[in-house]
Amino acid sequence: MAARIDDLLVLNQHISKTELGKYLRDREAVLPADFGGLGDGVADDRAAIQAAFDRAAADGKMAVIPPGTWNVSAGVVLGGGARGLIMRGVIRYTGTAPATVLTLGDGGTTRNGEKLYAHLQVVRQTQSDWSSEADIGILARNLDASVLDVRLVQGSTIGLRTLGDGRGFEDSTLYLHRFLNNRIGLDIRCATATAWNTSVRYYGGHFAVATGINPALDRFGIRLSAEPGAYTNHNRHVFDAPNFELRQLDPNVAIPFLNETNGSAIIGRALRMEACSPIVARHTGAARDCEYEVAWANTYQVGIDYTATATRCGNAVLNRHRAPASRHLRLLGAVPNLRAAAFRHSATEVGVEGLAAVATSTTSASTLAGLSFNGLDGIAATSRGLLLDAQKGFAFVVDTRAAKEFALAHWLVGGVDGGRLFVRCFDAGMAVRENIAGDVLASLTTMQWNIPSKAWTGGAVMADASLNRRMTVRLAEAVAYAQIGI
Repeated sequence: MAARIDDLLVLNQHISKTELGKYLRDREAVLPADFGGLGDGVADDRAAIQAAFDRAAADGKMAVIPPGTWNVSAGVVLGGGARGLIMRGVIRYTGTAPATVLTLGDGGTTRNGEKLYAHLQVVRQTQSDWSSEADIGILARNLDASVLDVRLVQGSTIGLRTLGDGRGFEDSTLYLHRFLNNRIGLDIRCATATAWNTSVRYYGGHFAVATGINPALDRFGIRLSAEPGAYTNHNRHVFDAPNFELRQLDPNVAIPFLNETNGSAIIGRALRMEACSPIVARHTGAARDCEYEVAWANTYQVGIDYTATATRCGNAVLNRHRAPASRHLRLLGAVPNLRAAAFRHSATEVGVEGLAAVATSTTSASTLAGLSFNGLDGIAATSRGLLLDAQKGFAFVVDTRAAKEFALAHWLVGGVDGGRLFVRCFDAGMAVRENIAGDVLASLTTMQWNIPSKAWTGGAVMADASLNRRMTVRLAEAVAYAQIGI
């Protein structure tokens, strides 16, 4: 009969190591003490721990690290044949070279399913200088339908790495506690093109770096990453209430999420940001439909930092702290998603966040999808912004079935005059409404029907002298969708 977890967590606080060892051996568990391990914080227990791990994996038993400090001079590996690992003590790495201290599960194409790793504690005796990503506290490989509970991982370049190796890391639950003085607290990674890392739940986590730890180097709480050529579609990772205290000190940046992948639906709920940069996430790839809810931050402006290689589609920051009105917003999630119709996204397109590219010249198209164009057509990036070809524009695509009045303000680079209000109207079937009187009213210009473009345009250029840089647009009851832009 296998020991119940609550039995282990209670009993090992009230009985001696010898008694605990007998109790656990009777219940199919293996301890380092069976192989001469001491856990006294002095002896090198690596050989004893590895022998215990090998026996647990060979016999399909649970490995147990009792209370104490268990020094290891090199890394230890618990193979996937073991049922899991329960720790009450701490594994302490006494070496100085970069090393993976504790490896859980087999690599390659092996599935490590239905495992339990509880109360894991791994520390480095000497703080890492963060120069090598081979320096890892805990490496968990190919877990599936498993539970991983990390209580403490401290002093490495990477605290915990979850790795899809020759197959996937998926459908598991992680309980996160103290991640201290690591450059990257949690690294969610794939090693090969046939691997994956998807659909994982994370609860809690205090990702912190002390003042004075490698102060010139950037640091991140959670990274989503991949080896070159490996799978990058990391998706449906959900984080509940992690806390980030990363010590942003010039010249470093300290960012909770670093997303280097092309996946979707990375969801962070009720995040706390203290001593961080005013950036909740940095995206370097094509990640989309990611959402970060900031419950507290010691800054007013929190956003997403996009590098030149990043895609902006569907990502959002929900600022709850110091923004009381946000608690009462009608969230965009309640509005039908029009992005598929409004913005044609592919791996080779750039596009503009929140906008559709539109043509203001002759067109034969007659639907919302047909009148929203490729994000690159006729648009060139410059050092000052975007340069549009003639007869080209940008427009917001809005659902007007509930809201009929919109406000828009517009300035060209350098504040020069130019641009005219542009509105296309569509019915409930997303077909264009052509030249129907009363469809569009604007506050500071007369709207004129443009036959070639099937759109209403402002009768005057937007200019400071005309006081019409800011416009209010009102749409008729029968207008269900609209493109509103310049």
